[in-house]
Amino acid sequence: MKNLEFFRNISIGQYIDSHSLFHGLRPATKYLLLLGLMVLAIAAPTLAGAGFAFLAALVLAQFSKVPPSFLVRSLKPIFPVIILSFILQFLFRWPGDSSATLISPGIFSLTVRELWIVAMILIRAAAMMTIVGWFTSITTEAEAAKGIEDMARPLSSKTLPIHRLALAVAAAIRFIPIIAGELEEIVKAQASRGADFGQDTKGLLAKARAYLPLFVPVTIRALERAEMLAEAMEARCYTGEGQTVAPKTPMKRSEVLIRVSVPVIVISVLVMDVYFVSAWIRPY
Repeated sequence: MKNLEFFRNISIGQYIDSHSLFHGLRPATKYLLLLGLMVLAIAAPTLAGAGFAFLAALVLAQFSKVPPSFLVRSLKPIFPVIILSFILQFLFRWPGDSSATLISPGIFSLTVRELWIVAMILIRAAAMMTIVGWFTSITTEAEAAKGIEDMARPLSSKTLPIHRLALAVAAAIRFIPIIAGELEEIVKAQASRGADFGQDTKGLLAKARAYLPLFVPVTIRALERAEMLAEAMEARCYTGEGQTVAPKTPMKRSEVLIRVSVPVIVISVLVMDVYFVSAWIRPY
């Protein structure tokens, strides 16, 4: 049954109340950290820049009293995607690729550029998963909604209900571990009745084919959860209108320092990665 555990391998959407400095930050500051690290992970042209975002998320998790192993466990589900990316790079050659060929069996080949692309996919995906997992582990659902609402308040209008949109985004994030738990429950129930789910086979296609029939029951359970949530909010006469805004307290010096330092660090790392590191370590 160990191979059928999904909930424990999902860090996104699970809040860990450890009362650290980062837990006490304002939602807007947490979003600034999230967006800064995500921009660095996506825009950095080398492994060094994207790897810096990944390591920064692990360091922030340590200071937030969130176990880094808790975030690293969530990387397990992305390995099949990385393997598929590697196979596709091996089967199809990039036009204009003049880098050195590592292996060339028959009409297929694997070049240095293709291996570099697979490595970039891996480190970017790992960084994004870790960053989002760290953000949701220090941010409650109410804070996630409030942060979006505060940042988008200037765009608020009768035709654009910012509060409802923010609540929908926050609820969607929290539904990720719930759906993983539902999938685990269904899979274990089927496995106890003799279903294999590809555990005795080594092929990725066999495992994918075994999980494909679960798409319908998991979708139905997710819709049932969403309907229960909507009915509970409707029973409490929740409309999202007439929300009061709490008075803002003076911002602490530590939070001001974080808000100022994050853009400076992100821009500095990007500039160094583009103009110095890229020309030094790019293998093609």
